[in-house]
Amino acid sequence: MNGETITFSVLGLGIVASSIAVVFSRRLLRSAIFLALSLLLTALYYISFGAELLAGIQILLYTGGVITLIVFVILLTETVEVKKHEETHRALVPALMASSLFFFILVYFTWTSPKIRSLAASKPSSQFNVSESLSEHLFREWVLPFEVLSLLLLAAIVGALVLARRERRDGEGT
Repeated sequence: MNGETITFSVLGLGIVASSIAVVFSRRLLRSAIFLALSLLLTALYYISFGAELLAGIQILLYTGGVITLIVFVILLTETVEVKKHEETHRALVPALMASSLFFFILVYFTWTSPKIRSLAASKPSSQFNVSESLSEHLFREWVLPFEVLSLLLLAAIVGALVLARRERRDGEGT
């Protein structure tokens, strides 16, 4: 079993586990956080396949934008209970050990990955302009479906807000 197979398996298990946590979490805010984790792990998948631009778009649009919108809607519609927890440092040593182990695993796979070595050794090619080609397609040919999709998402959020406010008023008896 080589490093790429292990990375593929760990990322796959992480995506499946965080996706299951999204579905079965009883609190919406935790579900949103698990969804963000799942989207971040998917971006790492894209990086492992050599699609860095797609990973950047995944992080910016979905993990940044959509998760921010979802958390905003949750905070507007739900009464989020914020419990104060006393900060303790009881788990400091296990947390340091786990984060150090994770750091060394990442460093090991980064240094031993043949893809990263070949990327580091290669020179940038002017013929291979993926981002320019992608932006040409996105903002010239597919701009209308892209904007329609963003309006549809906005309408769904506004509709959810209206429905949540109406149910709250009905529940309050006003």
